[in-house]
Amino acid sequence: MTFKEVFLAALRGGRGYDALLELARRQQTQEQSPGETYRTLQELWTEFGFDTRDEDSALQKHLEAVMERVWYETPA
Repeated sequence: MTFKEVFLAALRGGRGYDALLELARRQQTQEQSPGETYRTLQELWTEFGFDTRDEDSALQKHLEAVMERVWYETPA
């Protein structure tokens, strides 16, 4: 399974912020650069339509929180 598939399954399965962040961090150390990991998360964000609507759901909040953390941890 790809990182995107694993992350999506965890997100849809109700995994919380800490577990999702751990998946992203593990991915960065094993296969992808932080920038690639962020782009994958951004793809999911766009596919869910969060770029065009504001949904007050746990799914959106967890995804955005992980994206933010990955973004700020990415070296310049």
